[in-house]
Amino acid sequence: MSSQDPLTDDELEELDRFLLDAEGIDESMDISMLDGFFAAIVSGPRTILPSEWMRWVWDTETGEDSPVFSSMEQAQRIMGLLMRHMNAVAAALVETPDEYEPLLMENVREGDPVPVIDEWCMGYMKGASLDLAGWLPITVGHPDWLSTIILYGTEEGWERLKKAAFSFEEHKRLAAGLGATARKIHAHCLEQRRIDAAMGGTPAAMRREPIRNAGKVGRNDPCPCGSGKKYKHCHGAANQLL
Repeated sequence: MSSQDPLTDDELEELDRFLLDAEGIDESMDISMLDGFFAAIVSGPRTILPSEWMRWVWDTETGEDSPVFSSMEQAQRIMGLLMRHMNAVAAALVETPDEYEPLLMENVREGDPVPVIDEWCMGYMKGASLDLAGWLPITVGHPDWLSTIILYGTEEGWERLKKAAFSFEEHKRLAAGLGATARKIHAHCLEQRRIDAAMGGTPAAMRREPIRNAGKVGRNDPCPCGSGKKYKHCHGAANQLL
């Protein structure tokens, strides 16, 4: 099996279960947030080393908590799944960009599934935050490219969403455009890296810590809707992968 082979549905579920249920971590990413995180990391202008990004997979708030593995075999298995998924995202964006689509979740709505894009967008923004300076040409030069991701992936965006009150059809349209956005940003940064290399530049590796979003609703916090349920079991819940 190649290190770039996409994870099977069973492997995606296995990795998602570990991220949500492992001992020692309460604010870990789910599989959709992880997918957005990797999409940003492999698209950014500079290399982010696993030693830097891995800790944010386990602890999206502070990057400090780490999981308790039951055995060395389990640790190797989970690390292998993580690396394979990141490599698969990178390979898709480089080799078959027209076929790339983000890994979203969906809630069932009277037979008409609702795409859940918040988690993917939060993951993408977290990945970009690992190199804020490097992403400035995108965030400042092409802010429209990130408009949907910022809308669904940041606190500022959530406030705007409340006021916008998008229709179901508008929400689906924005969700459907995420793939094109990720492809556009990746292609832009890839071309810039090629230009830099042709001019004699060498890729830099980033180790900078991101700005922490201390006000983000934690997956185990009470849902803001007031249901009394944990966020991950209410508005943060999703039924299946798209």
